[in-house]
Amino acid sequence: MTSRPPMAVPQRQPQRTLSGSGLSQSPTHQRTLSQQYLPQSPIRKSETLTEQSPDLGDVAQGRYNTLPRRGGSRLKLELANDGIEHPGFSESPQTLDAISANKAFTPSRVMSMNDVSDAGDMTPHTSRCQTTDEDLAPLPMPRRRARFVVPAKRPEPSSTPTTPLKKDARPKPFSLETPSIAPRYPNMGKAEPIGTAKNKDRSARARADVGLGFADFYPWNGGHAEDQFSDSIIKHGYFDKAPAQSTQEASSAKAPLFPALKHKTGLHTLSTIFTGIMNSRRHSGQITSASTFKPPPRVTLTDTKREIWLKDLANPAISLRRLSRTIPHGIRGKILLDQCLNKNVPTDRAVWLAKCVGANEIRAFKRKGVNGTFVMGGEAKWIRDWTVFVEQFVETVVNAFSETDWKSKVTYAIRLATHLYAEHLLDRDHYMEWLVSGLENSNQAKLPMWLLIVQIYWKDLLKLRRHGRRLISAILGHHSAIYFHPDRDILLPLSTRLQSLVESLLLTSPENFINPGTWFKYRDSLLVPPESANNESRSKLLKSIGLRNDYLTSSNAKSQPALRSIVVQLLDSIHRAPLDDTIPKQLWKTTENKLSVIRTILEWCTSLYRPGVAKVYVAATLLRSPEASDIDVTRAVLDFLDADALQENARKQLVYHFVSELARSGHFSVPQYMQWLIARGGIFDPMQTTPDGPCITRLLVEIPIHSLNDSMKNLRATLLRRAAFSVDLESTDIAMAISHVKKTLSIPLDPNNPLLQKKPMSLKKLSKLIRLSSRSLKTTVSSWLSDEFIGGVAQNLQSGKSGVELPKATFEAVRALLETTEEYAMLENVLKLMVSSSNSELLACCADTVNLHLPVFAATGAVKFLFQTFYERLKTIMEEQGLGARPLLASLADLAPRLTGLEDVAAQLQADLIRIDRSSAADASSPLSDNMATQLQDAETELSEQIEKLASYTSADRPTMERLFHAIIKKLQNYWGKADERQRLCCILLTRLRVFDIQHFNTLMRGWVQHIRKLTNRPPIHQLLPPLISSGCLSLSMLFATAPRSQLQATQFQPSAVGSASIYMQEILQMLMMPFSPSPAMTSEDCYRFTIIQDHARREYAKEIMPLIRGALAEYSASYNQQVPIHQPLDEEETKTQLLELLRRLVLVDPMAASQTLSLKSPDPKLAALIETWTTKLLVPDDGGGQKSFEQVLELANEFTLPFCQVKLSLNLATDESGGPEGSERLQSQFELLSKAIDNAIDANNIMWTGMLPSLSSEITQHMRNRAETRFLDLIPSLKNPPGDDVFDKDIYMAENLLTVIDSIFRGSSGSKVSPLSGALVDKLADLWDIMASKNIEYGPLRTAVLLHWLPLVFSYLTLYTSPTTGTIDVSKLTGGGEVRARALVVLAGLVQELDNYPSSNLGQKAFDIALALVDGLPEEARLQCVRAVRDATADSRVRYLFSYAPNPAEVFMLSHRDKPPLGVQERRALALGITVIPERLTPFAFRRWEILNEPTPNVGENDTSLSLTLFDARKIK
Repeated sequence: MTSRPPMAVPQRQPQRTLSGSGLSQSPTHQRTLSQQYLPQSPIRKSETLTEQSPDLGDVAQGRYNTLPRRGGSRLKLELANDGIEHPGFSESPQTLDAISANKAFTPSRVMSMNDVSDAGDMTPHTSRCQTTDEDLAPLPMPRRRARFVVPAKRPEPSSTPTTPLKKDARPKPFSLETPSIAPRYPNMGKAEPIGTAKNKDRSARARADVGLGFADFYPWNGGHAEDQFSDSIIKHGYFDKAPAQSTQEASSAKAPLFPALKHKTGLHTLSTIFTGIMNSRRHSGQITSASTFKPPPRVTLTDTKREIWLKDLANPAISLRRLSRTIPHGIRGKILLDQCLNKNVPTDRAVWLAKCVGANEIRAFKRKGVNGTFVMGGEAKWIRDWTVFVEQFVETVVNAFSETDWKSKVTYAIRLATHLYAEHLLDRDHYMEWLVSGLENSNQAKLPMWLLIVQIYWKDLLKLRRHGRRLISAILGHHSAIYFHPDRDILLPLSTRLQSLVESLLLTSPENFINPGTWFKYRDSLLVPPESANNESRSKLLKSIGLRNDYLTSSNAKSQPALRSIVVQLLDSIHRAPLDDTIPKQLWKTTENKLSVIRTILEWCTSLYRPGVAKVYVAATLLRSPEASDIDVTRAVLDFLDADALQENARKQLVYHFVSELARSGHFSVPQYMQWLIARGGIFDPMQTTPDGPCITRLLVEIPIHSLNDSMKNLRATLLRRAAFSVDLESTDIAMAISHVKKTLSIPLDPNNPLLQKKPMSLKKLSKLIRLSSRSLKTTVSSWLSDEFIGGVAQNLQSGKSGVELPKATFEAVRALLETTEEYAMLENVLKLMVSSSNSELLACCADTVNLHLPVFAATGAVKFLFQTFYERLKTIMEEQGLGARPLLASLADLAPRLTGLEDVAAQLQADLIRIDRSSAADASSPLSDNMATQLQDAETELSEQIEKLASYTSADRPTMERLFHAIIKKLQNYWGKADERQRLCCILLTRLRVFDIQHFNTLMRGWVQHIRKLTNRPPIHQLLPPLISSGCLSLSMLFATAPRSQLQATQFQPSAVGSASIYMQEILQMLMMPFSPSPAMTSEDCYRFTIIQDHARREYAKEIMPLIRGALAEYSASYNQQVPIHQPLDEEETKTQLLELLRRLVLVDPMAASQTLSLKSPDPKLAALIETWTTKLLVPDDGGGQKSFEQVLELANEFTLPFCQVKLSLNLATDESGGPEGSERLQSQFELLSKAIDNAIDANNIMWTGMLPSLSSEITQHMRNRAETRFLDLIPSLKNPPGDDVFDKDIYMAENLLTVIDSIFRGSSGSKVSPLSGALVDKLADLWDIMASKNIEYGPLRTAVLLHWLPLVFSYLTLYTSPTTGTIDVSKLTGGGEVRARALVVLAGLVQELDNYPSSNLGQKAFDIALALVDGLPEEARLQCVRAVRDATADSRVRYLFSYAPNPAEVFMLSHRDKPPLGVQERRALALGITVIPERLTPFAFRRWEILNEPTPNVGENDTSLSLTLFDARKIK
């Protein structure tokens, strides 16, 4: 193809090369319709051939059959209006009018302003070119559709101008000019170009030159032969004169070449040739000279000229080359961006201006003559400041919602910022940080706009861990907030958009979801799939992400003891709070082996170390849960009973109760159990059915009979008769028990009943007999009470047959019987049946029942339903009875604070109760009823009247209140210990007095209790304080605050305490444990309410009761030294039993508080021995007490004794503590003994004790952890120290035990004390990497062992540092933490790539996930060190994502220095072989983005075209 000489080269448009923006084509400058029709000023003339259109890009578009741009020149307007006729539209040209499509328009044609009509006629006239319109061929342009209507033509004015014309000073359009030195030649008779036409008006010069042509210069008109492609032109190129045809090859080249190639050196010769070719090609594409670019200079202009310059910049018709001569000063930063926005500067021209300004600003630092470090720092700072300007610019425009043209401005600002980002003209890290921070802190109103902006940079953000993780967290946070928003339906469009983004992110970037803290916080909002999602694939993806996050948080010491400990800890949480919905979910997620979980639940349910009956209902609820639906519960229970021969009678009763609950709900199959018994041979020995017999056979007797059908009853009877068990006698006993219940409840019996003539049995005696009966009798009696008796009463009330409601006394009797049988499912049914009652006192009793047995009803799931039901009844009764609803209100106000999620309701109930008490102090519905008032003596009557007078005042008179208080207290002390009813009446008066000023009343009560505390001769405390506590006059917090005489009372004995004052704490402790029966001072309702307070004290005041217990033990130990002996409450056996039970409950509620309180130092050896005895009884109930060594405590440790071993271990470590150097030596010896005991336990495979290590002091746990870590790391093999075959399996087993110990200590310690990764661990991890990377066959078995055992163990150890609690620690503040973690990350990155060779192990993904969790807390300096370490070593995208670095495309460029050093041996050898070796020296080439301008210099280079040749898939031929 011929090349045209660089003469009269048209002005070139921005190249589509590296220097361009690379994002989009240059925006077309548009004009409004009115601007296109307004005629130009008559001043402008077409004087020279240089007044041509400068925009050859439009011409090029016309050349390639594309639509021309509608610009500002009249020529462009003609092109745009091509094919339009007036008036109306014309689809095809009909005339030879200048606007018609038959007229050809070339760049040389411009409209003469002298020919423009007054009406703005668009008709073009003859231009001053050498050719006329008749001589030019029409352009091969496609027919265009009509765009708009041209105004009608007006008469043409006279050609003579009426006014003098002025010279047009505006830029002249560029036109193609024939060079004056171009040689001419005649056409020599050749035909004129096709498409030319004769024009009668052409000039004489044009006619004279019609036969001349120009050598190798052809103005483009679309019809030249060079522009017509053919097969020959494509293959051989275009020639003015075809070259002479060379002689065709006569034969193939195989004959001369094939023998040379067959020679033994042929292949080498061919290789040498191709090597030389490749070497030449490599050198021809190198950069051999540094950049000589000089940015356009800036000059100082006036404001007016600067505005003109900016307007010219906004006009695409003005050449950038012309504007580059006078770039004004003062346009930088935010001003530059605002000017581009206000002037609507095209994006590519705005980027050009930013580059010019930026290049000058950056070069200003170099001109200061400072060192390179300062220059680089100054350049980085300038770029950072420029990035901040761009961020502020975008944010300001986006937030300007009130502006009318907001949409267009936002579009422009976002487009400009995107171009700057794509051109690498911003600090990308800072810009990405701004994007993510904006999305994180955005409110819901601005969230759609931030999502729109962020999605532009979506791929770049997700490729970097530091930004992708935060991006996912922000999106999930907004999605979760909207998902749980009360107005979710209003935000549905935004929620749908976020949901679609989350779904796409799940598919494209799952690694960014590997963030345990974020995943566990927001995963619930992802459970519901969208309607259009593939649920199966989506669930698999969510499960995979969930498992990967669980691996980083859960304990990976997957030994059975560790799992059992986790299950037991979850179950023990019911001692601190009622069972909720989260505990079962966490429980079933601990392991995939559900059978092991069920066995642990059964062991926990039947353990004697767990008091109470609530555990039975908790275990039954867990086995009824949907997660256990695929497990055969009956088979699991039978296997447990078959494997564990229960010897203790208490454990057997728990099993019978548990099976009874499951059988009642149908989850335990009685037919399957009978079949199982028959398969084992049945029952023959009568001992197998006795109460002391085996549990597995006695269960047949204890099964609830009322839940069996007739066939099952007959089969049961048959099996029991073979063991000499009388079923008829059993039926008789059940019938007799029901008859006694009827007699006690005053229910009429049958006339033939033998009990008709006997005296009714007392409720207390009847309850005792039922308590000693079998479970089958208990369930039958409970079923009769619930279904037949209470059910019948409720049915009669609902049907209206009887208007008499159930008396409160009868309900209390039924409740007492059901509590005796411990059939709380039946009691729950009774409470539900009593809801329809209108008796507020009866409903208050029902609410108190729920309050006392809250853990049980929470386990059955009925507590919220019962509370809501009673709460609705309260609203109804208050409307009907008014103040008569106070008893129910008081009961619900006491119950509501114990329920989670009802804090507002509890506050409202308490406020209503205070309001009612204040407004009705003298009302008949107050606690002081009329019949009570008549029983008062004169003094009490006078006090009551004074209280009623006090109620009439708006504010309490403190002196009067104090006088009344002391008067009532004096009367109360007079009745103390006399079992007088008036004692209760005094409590009622105090209750009425309290409501006037609660704070002052509490102050008076506290002072009086402290006075009682000091009395040496008084009646027992339990005869005075319980009525006050039950009525609400004395709170538990006040009681515990006044219990010790001083701060030292709880730790040591005070000799000054004598008489009753010396046993005060024992009496208080006894009062909180002993049951109370109705008396003149306390009614049954008061006793039941005080029982609730006792249970509340055990659960909510564990930390206050533990010092009370220690003080009581101190009083008891000091009683032996008293001269005058006094009765000690702890001498009573019943009190001792109750104290042991209370201690067991408190240790389970708060083992830390128990350990700290009991392990305090005491100078009294008797107290220390007493505490040692009681703690030993907790651990070994049948033991007489005494000291237990460390080894004995560790041997006794299991999942259920762990809290008690913890207390015992803390006590042993604190017993020998004393001040001075001797105390330190004793403490060190204790550490050594404990360490030795732990080592022996580990060697004996006893690691059950690990759960109590976190509860010990920080010094002990740190000592134990360091010891275990050292032993663990010493066991890890390396190439230098491979393990022996004889100890190989033993080392692995020992490492697993040690890892369990480390895991228990690590996860139990507080987050603030967590230490960083150790350097020894990283070294061992690097040793394992060396083993995996070794290709030596000799290390094959070792590689296999590392792959199967050691890497999983080390990875499990590393997960201790990836939990959310440790991930929030600032590693940079730890000494050496960042450097060690960086080394660990580099090793993990190497293991990730090495483990790709073993895809079946899945260890590569685990290593990558661990690295992701560790890198999140890595300091920036350490991260950059990692980047420098791995940048040149690997190109793995996972490693780049991990360390958050993206390779800069400009970094690969190298500058080749073509030096001529002396030739070496290799160069001479290459020259001898005919290979051209060009010596070179490569150095990094500084690729400056700011100096890549899209407007070329005046020097024309190769392939400088207005369109990139890559659009045509063209290649540059060299």
